[in-house]
Amino acid sequence: MSQEQLALAADMDRSYISEIELAKNSASIDILEQIALALDVAPKELFNERG
Repeated sequence: MSQEQLALAADMDRSYISEIELAKNSASIDILEQIALALDVAPKELFNERG
């Protein structure tokens, strides 16, 4: 999923998604939940490390 697609699904600005991804901005719990819902995953999945 592209940043633009995620931003649309989460009802956020694409630049904000980019800033979160690049660790230039932090996201609140509410924002993380919104992103998780857009990705159709449990919020805790956003914290799982994948190596």
